[in-house]
Amino acid sequence: MRLPRTIRLIATFYRSFLLFSLLVTVACLSLFWKNGTSILVVLFWFKITTLGLTYYFINSYKSKEYYYYFNLGVSKVMLWTATLCFDFALFLFLIIQIYQFR
Repeated sequence: MRLPRTIRLIATFYRSFLLFSLLVTVACLSLFWKNGTSILVVLFWFKITTLGLTYYFINSYKSKEYYYYFNLGVSKVMLWTATLCFDFALFLFLIIQIYQFR
């Protein structure tokens, strides 16, 4: 019963930067569609860099919200690990789908 609550809390945290993350992913997908596999390394590092910048800005602007999640049993490390891994896995999944479709 604790797992669904934790997933819901992580999803709530992820919503704070979901729009930015999806915009970056869509931009990467469109560049991959136009240029093919030759630009894959650049897109990979671009996505990693934007994830790092997202971490920096969200961490500095929403630092007080970590108390809310901590009081509900979700640590800062768990929040960031789950959201960044999910976001990057989604990016890789969509890149693979574009490659297969193309």
